[in-house]
Amino acid sequence: MARLKSFVHVTDAHGEAHVFGPADDVPAWAQALITNPKAWAEAPEPEAPAPSGAPRPAAKRAAPRRKAS
Repeated sequence: MARLKSFVHVTDAHGEAHVFGPADDVPAWAQALITNPKAWAEAPEPEAPAPSGAPRPAAKRAAPRRKAS
């Protein structure tokens, strides 16, 4: 189980601020937003990768370059 070693402030999708500390259960949505490895006493386990049959998003291509006149 993931456990913090310090207090962190996280803003959710609705713009509300939440504070989590060492004694709190950190929900999965907040674990994904806490990217500082120094904040964790026990880091959360990474999510399982998507199945290989899942469609991948198309790669974006850069606009063609214009030649200098």
